[in-house]
Amino acid sequence: MTDAKKQPVRNAAARRRYAERTAKRICTHCGKAPSFGASRCQACARRAYERSEHVRGLPVYGSEFTVVHAATGEILDNLEHWEDVVLCVSFAKLSFDDVEILQEHAPMRSVLTGFS
Repeated sequence: MTDAKKQPVRNAAARRRYAERTAKRICTHCGKAPSFGASRCQACARRAYERSEHVRGLPVYGSEFTVVHAATGEILDNLEHWEDVVLCVSFAKLSFDDVEILQEHAPMRSVLTGFS
């Protein structure tokens, strides 16, 4: 945690360092490579872009449950949580033998499980 008294001094030093680096046309991030008029060099810009949310891919959504009455084939509800499925079945005064519960996963869920 930073000391609140030192924060304005650090901000001023960072602004001064940024202004000096842009005047010299070097990378404001690493301070070594030429930036060719941009604020960052190609390597730093690529690294920042690859770490951004834009490149991370599709978000992994949770499962969706569809409750179907087994005798009539009527869809009772589409729900996002298992607890809501239990409430839906109990409010309809049915047992789990009377309904069919379909669980859908997002298409990319199996591909992106370890990707965050």
